[in-house]
Amino acid sequence: MKGIIKPYQMKGRVLIIVILFGIISLFCFSFFAKVVRVKFVEIDFVLKRLEIQKEAQVEIPYTIAKVDVQRRLGSDVKPDPRCLFWATTEVGRGWTNDSEDRDFFIDYYIPLNKKAMICTTPALAAALIAKRHEKPLLYKVYPTEDGFHVRIVEGLSEVREPCKNWTGNVDCADPILSRQGVVRYKP
Repeated sequence: MKGIIKPYQMKGRVLIIVILFGIISLFCFSFFAKVVRVKFVEIDFVLKRLEIQKEAQVEIPYTIAKVDVQRRLGSDVKPDPRCLFWATTEVGRGWTNDSEDRDFFIDYYIPLNKKAMICTTPALAAALIAKRHEKPLLYKVYPTEDGFHVRIVEGLSEVREPCKNWTGNVDCADPILSRQGVVRYKP
């Protein structure tokens, strides 16, 4: 009689498996889902800075207009359902060419006159909050003919060495890093 499984024992095992699968799915969703708003893109501030650059550009005509925005994280960091439903347009990603400290970046497009925000995974949001005194959130805004090009600089150059040691490829973490942050704009 030891080999026979009784129906009530089977239901308990199935319930435990379903609960464990749900917990694992929730963990994976929270790791890869960009559900935490960390900052609104400050378009008014950017426009003021671009106007100042435009006035100074008369003397140096071949400069590229861009605004670097470094902000400490504050009360903006919280889960926001708009991070799941607002539109996004990724235009590129990669590593900066700085030989001393290469940073991972993701580029996005925002149309003119659209409210935009930066959303991250809970893991990146926690890392940004933990490092907020050392290194503020950095994003760069470049004007285009019909909107803005926004670059989120994630940093995280320290992952390149372990990648090289474990896999032989310094860019092995790129697929994971590219899922950590997103710029979303109101459709």
